[in-house]
Amino acid sequence: MTVYNRYRTLLHKLALVRARAPGGDSPEADALLDAMDEVWDALSEGERAALERERARLAVASDADARAVPA
Repeated sequence: MTVYNRYRTLLHKLALVRARAPGGDSPEADALLDAMDEVWDALSEGERAALERERARLAVASDADARAVPA
């Protein structure tokens, strides 16, 4: 697995963890964030830019889900 793909995997896992427990930190989220920090350091500038765009898309999707009214 490339460093880029490793970070993407961690990013998506973090989104799932946060969706399960919105508004609060958890030990699982903290561990994922620590791992993401380590992987981030190994990324190139181009990879970082691409991942910033992906993080922005995930944040927008998460905000939309939070505003959705349950059926």
